[in-house]
Amino acid sequence: MDTADLEAKVIAFIASKVENIDISTITTASKFEELGFDSLDTVQLLFDAEDTFGVSFDGEEVKGLRSVGDIIDYIGKHPPTGAL
Repeated sequence: MDTADLEAKVIAFIASKVENIDISTITTASKFEELGFDSLDTVQLLFDAEDTFGVSFDGEEVKGLRSVGDIIDYIGKHPPTGAL
């Protein structure tokens, strides 16, 4: 999957987790807090992303994930273990 496809899929995934948001307002620079995620919501988001994208987030690396772009970069650097 190329970067543009991955970006579109991750943004659509995150938009599906946020109530009453226009998907066009979500960018790679969007921070989780800006989208209304608290720390527990972010953990749940990452668990859901693992299932959706077939990746496993490393405990130490997760601490640095703060934005939509961070998730895209992480998935891009850690190829999915299964088919999307």
